[in-house]
Order: sequence, then C-alpha cells, then structure tokens
Amino acid sequence: MMRAALFAATFAACGVSGSAVGQAADPAVINAGIQIYKVAANCWECHGWSGQGGLPFVIGELAGQNPGPALVDTKLDRAGLLEAITCGKPGSIHPVFSREAWTPALRCYGKTRADLGPDEKLPDIQTTLTEGQLQTVTTLVQQFYQGKTMTKAKCLQYFSVAQSIVCDPFP
Repeated sequence: MMRAALFAATFAACGVSGSAVGQAADPAVINAGIQIYKVAANCWECHGWSGQGGLPFVIGELAGQNPGPALVDTKLDRAGLLEAITCGKPGSIHPVFSREAWTPALRCYGKTRADLGPDEKLPDIQTTLTEGQLQTVTTLVQQFYQGKTMTKAKCLQYFSVAQSIVCDPFP
C-alpha cells in the first residue's frame, strides 16, 4: 500500500483532503457525490446505480465484458479508491478522470504514461473531474456503497424522490 500512500500524499500536497475513514459524511457531501456519480462521471453505467456492478455488455467490441466491479465489494482503502477513480485502470475501459493523472506531477500506480506497456493503454479522457469532485465521489463510494447493503432510504436518496416502486423491495 506504499504506492497508494504516496498517491494520497501527492493529492494532499496539492491541497486536497478527504473525509477521515469511519467519519460520517455530511449528507450534503453524499448528495453531491451522488450527482457526480449519476451525472458528471456516469459511474452508474458500469458500476450500477446500487453499486452492485454493471451488467456485461451484450453487443459491440466489448461484448461479454463486465463493465464495472461491484463497489459494495471493494477492499480498497481511501487512497486506493482515489487512485482508481482518478487514474482509471490500464488495459481496461475504466476512464481516467484527471488530466494530471499519469504525469510526473501525479503518477498513477507509480507510473507515468511513458512507463505504460503496449497492453496497458488508457481510454481517451472524455470527462474530467476537479480534485474536489474526485474526493467527493471517493467519499460517496466509501460511505454509501463500500461494504454496505442498499436500503430503501438510500435508494430514495439516490433517486432524489420521496417514494419509488424501485426502492420498495429494500429494507
């Protein structure tokens, strides 16, 4: 985890900090994270709205691939999550959300773009998030999804509604 600690230290040196592990997030931060997850970064398309992971692609060049792992099952610590969200995953379809990622100023997994092998290509950057947005969506993953089950209250919060038949099956 030395690499993840270095990544977190690099972000901290840039003046970015996150919620302490185990500390309850402000509901406004969670709601902002949900909006980033749903709208700005479209995380739900691959990880599912409930964080259970996406359904495999059925057509096109990605047919059969699972687009995103279940966030509820991730074992990554905060620094590891932040690195994965910021940098994407080489050789996969996970997007890179920072223009500074993979540069000498913000190495990812200890590497720059120049260090990547031919099987480690990165998707083109389609959407960028600010450092604050990266921190906020990381907090959302940790406090809304990671190691947690979906509840009716969380479902209603995600969809920003008072009631929904989608949420009725959850406790």
